[in-house]
Amino acid sequence: MTIGRIVMYVFAAMLAGVTIGLLNSWPAPTPPAQDQAQPQPRVPVVASISVKAPPSPAPSSPAPAAAPRPGPELPPGAPVPVQGEGWWRTVNGTTAQIGAGRVHTCSVEVEQGAVPPSAHHPFAAVVDQALADPRGWTASGGIAFRRVDVAQPDVRIRLTATETARATCGFSLPYDTSCYVGGVVYVSAARWFRGAQSFGGDLDGYRKYVINHEIGHFLGRGHEPCPADGAPAPVMMQQTFSVSNDAPAELTATTPQGLAIPKDGRTCAANPWPNPEVGR
Repeated sequence: MTIGRIVMYVFAAMLAGVTIGLLNSWPAPTPPAQDQAQPQPRVPVVASISVKAPPSPAPSSPAPAAAPRPGPELPPGAPVPVQGEGWWRTVNGTTAQIGAGRVHTCSVEVEQGAVPPSAHHPFAAVVDQALADPRGWTASGGIAFRRVDVAQPDVRIRLTATETARATCGFSLPYDTSCYVGGVVYVSAARWFRGAQSFGGDLDGYRKYVINHEIGHFLGRGHEPCPADGAPAPVMMQQTFSVSNDAPAELTATTPQGLAIPKDGRTCAANPWPNPEVGR
């Protein structure tokens, strides 16, 4: 072997050694990203708390409206003629003396054109019943009544058309009402046939109240207020307008009716009798 070949072999061996060393020192290939184990995100642990919602409040029912107190307006009903002819016919019939003491004679009269003839005697019958009842004025003692139809009476009790009653009793109070003027009781036909709210549907009771109230004026009695809640209304209370003191107090504040009525809220029960405590 020649020296040249020996040198070439040595050079080749050295070259091979360098190559192997380079291969051993070369970094290992990095595996693809999709094959790498990905760190898993930490899921926070949340404690589950069950909270019970408060029950929804039941819908509240509206408070019942207070029942309106009966007022002075004329109750609804069949129309009543507002005008009469301006003259009265005495209803035939007389009674024996009722009560003991001074006798007060009275006549029962009806304005012509104000009511039909069929209403004349029923009107007189109610007047007789009101004056003869044991709870009436005769129970007070010293008072007696007798109805006459010819002789001059002490007091005339007249069923009167609406406009006649208003013209006689005055227009200061804007409601249908009855009154006593100069020895005559004027009973409003509108009230006689339709009553007053304070008496509800007790038309017979209201009619007897009107007779006893106006005869009370004839006897010299004045108006009275309700004395206590729930008590029978005094017959001289203006029950046509109300059985509560407040309504008459407001109505008469600018139109005095002979009595300053207290506005105290007291409300009585409707009552047609001067002496309701007396047994029948």
